[in-house]
Amino acid sequence: MKASARGRAAVLGAVLCAGAGLIGVGELVLTGTAQAAVGVHAEEIVRFPSIDGDLTGGAPTMLSGRLLRPAGNSPHPAVVMLHGCGGLYARNGRVSPRHVWWATHLQRQGFEVLMVDSFGPRDVEEVCTTALKDRTVRATVERKRDAWGALAFLRKRPEVDHDRIGLIGWSQGASSVLAAYGAGEEGPAGTEEGGFRAAAAFYPGCKASLSNEDWQPDGPLLLLVGGKDDWTPPESCIELAGRDGVKEKVDLVVYPDAYHGFDSPDAPVRKRKDLATAPGGTAHFGTDEDARSDAIRRVMDFFKEKLGG
Repeated sequence: MKASARGRAAVLGAVLCAGAGLIGVGELVLTGTAQAAVGVHAEEIVRFPSIDGDLTGGAPTMLSGRLLRPAGNSPHPAVVMLHGCGGLYARNGRVSPRHVWWATHLQRQGFEVLMVDSFGPRDVEEVCTTALKDRTVRATVERKRDAWGALAFLRKRPEVDHDRIGLIGWSQGASSVLAAYGAGEEGPAGTEEGGFRAAAAFYPGCKASLSNEDWQPDGPLLLLVGGKDDWTPPESCIELAGRDGVKEKVDLVVYPDAYHGFDSPDAPVRKRKDLATAPGGTAHFGTDEDARSDAIRRVMDFFKEKLGG
């Protein structure tokens, strides 16, 4: 475990390049609610409880999040975003470019966006280099409860349509999506209000869900994986998506030439050698422009169809 200063110090700034639709990451000091940039309606730094009181034996963990609200009349559909094993923040202390890009793009399409930080409030910086047995923030335990806490928080917001809330995640965050969105009666889907209405998962580790013969998503699931992914190889996801009771709800997209992180903006493919869960500790990571463009279109179409926009 590594103590994190990023969750306390990092801020999000988004600069929209006119005409090109490109987003760069800048630094912006925020207090409470602030105007982040031209074209960005608002960013609010929020705190809300996880649903992990059963794990802490007392008060739940108070999570932090970054909330982006779209322009226009409410109530808005909303999307909860779950970061990967590297956390919500990059090494420079700013929200990572991938999360900035997706959050702002979803916002511009009419969705309220809540980026959840599962690591900072627990004094964890990253878990990519930590063995699964040593992790204190796990996809199938703590992080699924964080997703449920985010759902409960958004349902208290007057500007959010409480019946149109979706979920999206990347890598470990995508594994958290499968855990949170596949809990059935044990999760919010078993309550009167119900759970998330739709979810999208980018290159998750699907082995945990595959090992549970009863696992199936609570609703429509868009699953996007890279055919060359050597960090979270796609085979278990392909097998999971083809299983009876699952295949009827899952839209699986495999990009044959894409590696892990194929949807990241402007990230040349490189090799990492310090990964605890990759075979041999080494894996490739980086952008595949064709896969990225297709995934953006699919995710937007999916959420607009399932949640409205």
